[in-house]
Amino acid sequence: MLTRDLLRFKLRDGAVVPTLLRATPATVDLAERLVAFWRAGIGQRRGDLEDALAPVMHQSRALVVARGINKVLLDASRFAEAASSAELRGRAFAASARILALPLASGEAHAAAVAAELAVTTEDLRARLYGDLPDAEVLEDAPQLSAAQVIARYNLALCQGLLVSAKSLSVVVLDADTGMRRRLLKSLRFRRLLARVDLDRSGELRLDISGPASVLDQASRYGVQLALFLPALACAQRWTAHADITVTPRGGGRTPGRMSLSHELGLVGDSAFLGHVPEELRELEHTLAARYPAWRFAEPALIGLPGGEVLVPDLQIAVDAVPVAVELFHRWHAAALARRIRQLEDGLPVRLAIGVERALARSTAIAPLIATPAFARHGFLFTDIPAPRAVAEAVERCACRS
Repeated sequence: MLTRDLLRFKLRDGAVVPTLLRATPATVDLAERLVAFWRAGIGQRRGDLEDALAPVMHQSRALVVARGINKVLLDASRFAEAASSAELRGRAFAASARILALPLASGEAHAAAVAAELAVTTEDLRARLYGDLPDAEVLEDAPQLSAAQVIARYNLALCQGLLVSAKSLSVVVLDADTGMRRRLLKSLRFRRLLARVDLDRSGELRLDISGPASVLDQASRYGVQLALFLPALACAQRWTAHADITVTPRGGGRTPGRMSLSHELGLVGDSAFLGHVPEELRELEHTLAARYPAWRFAEPALIGLPGGEVLVPDLQIAVDAVPVAVELFHRWHAAALARRIRQLEDGLPVRLAIGVERALARSTAIAPLIATPAFARHGFLFTDIPAPRAVAEAVERCACRS
């Protein structure tokens, strides 16, 4: 996604309108030249490529656009990770200090003496001394994209960059495809985004995703997760989204505004984001499956709740053929957790185990709810990643509940 300094937008009566790229001859030419530049640079060092990039960038009349396209291509490129040079540097500096006690006639002679003590050539020493810095990384691969694909990725990255400052997001999905709705809700959960999910009789899916207004230190991280959800949302055929964001116009201060996005903008989604599953969830399921071979794990199914709300579990486990859903609440999920515990107190007709991150459990608003009988029956606490034992104990309590 684009960083704040690369964002292009207009303010119109409180509305933030992204300035999307169009496929003009100049834009197409710029995209093709940058793709060709990075493709030709495979095998070269990052620092050398960045030095050679400036003339290509400055051929564009809109440098901010060129920088934005370049970031899109860099994000899709792969650089080889260099081996650490810390040990070599330590030995070289120690040798250099010893040799300085009897200074040689020139810097070249000093470098040669240090290299000789380390049993390497002077050229090899110079190449490896700071070989683990970013400038020394070697480009392994760069994307082979058409100009149209580059422009599509740029426009999506621009909207993502604006969403990073979002405090809330309201989404309506009009697709009738049940599979698409299920994949979108899974993507939402896997981004650790909790929403009020409602499905009306016409099949219209509404998502109200509230930001961490009471967890200011987490606001930026939450906004990134909202932005990462956009490529999945854009895979739907018919959708709208509205977000309250904060922008910084050139020459002005930070300004709140409302951004509206929809399928009509032509944003191109990425279906890979629909299948994203956090590694910690995969590992948790594998560990539980190994420890409890009689348990059966299934693809989490959407669970309809009273009032039209839809629950999207993180895990779905069958214990002696009794299905138990597992739902995890992280530090910015206070409102959703409070609602869920109230539903459990009222007799929610679902066997549900709920995990709560300890940072959230300690908050003033949530601590009293953790002390309730409903949480004692259904809940467990975790730090960062749920412990398999805690999950298993909560699942067994729910499975045995009459």
